[in-house]
Amino acid sequence: MNKMKKTWLMVLIVISLFVLVLYKVRPERLLAAVAGVNWLWVGVALVLNIANIGVESLRWQQLFFSMEKRPRFKRVFGAFLVGFFGNILFPLRVGDGFRVYFLSRQEKIKAADVIWTFLLDRIVDILFFLVLIGVTGLYFPLSGETEKAFHLLLLALSLSVVVASSLAYLFSRGALENLSGWRKRLRKFVDRLRLMCRSLFRAKNLSFVSALAVFSWFLRVLIIFMMLKAFNLPLPFVASVIAVIMVNLGLAAVNTPANVGGFEVALVAALKLFAVDTGTALSCALLLHVVEVVPVFLMGGAVVIKTGFQPGRAKKEAREIEARIEEAL
Repeated sequence: MNKMKKTWLMVLIVISLFVLVLYKVRPERLLAAVAGVNWLWVGVALVLNIANIGVESLRWQQLFFSMEKRPRFKRVFGAFLVGFFGNILFPLRVGDGFRVYFLSRQEKIKAADVIWTFLLDRIVDILFFLVLIGVTGLYFPLSGETEKAFHLLLLALSLSVVVASSLAYLFSRGALENLSGWRKRLRKFVDRLRLMCRSLFRAKNLSFVSALAVFSWFLRVLIIFMMLKAFNLPLPFVASVIAVIMVNLGLAAVNTPANVGGFEVALVAALKLFAVDTGTALSCALLLHVVEVVPVFLMGGAVVIKTGFQPGRAKKEAREIEARIEEAL
């Protein structure tokens, strides 16, 4: 089975799970949950989501500064919006390719340099996501089945990282020219990862980049916390943290167009750990998804119109860039 077929199979499985959840929840339960929503907190969540895009844009811009490149913030912010717009407009994920291509064209920076900073930014985000998981497992108060489930998740992730790192080290040893096909690819991946980490840790503004990464994850947690308040769910702050972790793990495993299905299933599963009714959890997930997607999509469309960027014509280049990013990661 080729990569494209596997991707579509995973999409089909996730969408099927989402449809199953929808089928088991009566429409009147969803409407009843939404009817009692405090829309002030929904508005706060919407503003925080846009603010987080600004924080992530600033973090990416800082990584350009470490390479003596000076892209304008509004272009970096616009690239994020255009990438999101393209990710909704076309099936499967090409948003990262659009983001890189748009910024490269707008700021006259080589695509290779933009891809490099994008990869560094992705590494930063992943590193602090792992820190978030570790801190949550070690220091946040959990209880009962929630504690058991999360600690099992933490153990599985820790073992996966250790095993993957050990295998990568063992199978990539030796001279590059003497390695077989898959071992040679593994060696190149390990070398790229080392180079990215070395470049990242030598950045003069690493402290500021790290602070922005921490703040970004805090905002993502705060967005879900605001939505829980909107639905009058008296859950502890750690529930929002675990929800963010489970949603991002779910989306990392499989990507659907606009993350439809995967986002809702992951958030419902997280809230079920805290005994939230399925109907309420699904209503919260659906409304949160609308809050995160619709305003950013409209803003991305506005950037496309204002700059004259043509996603249809840029689709081929975006897919090529996306392939280069996937190969590097």
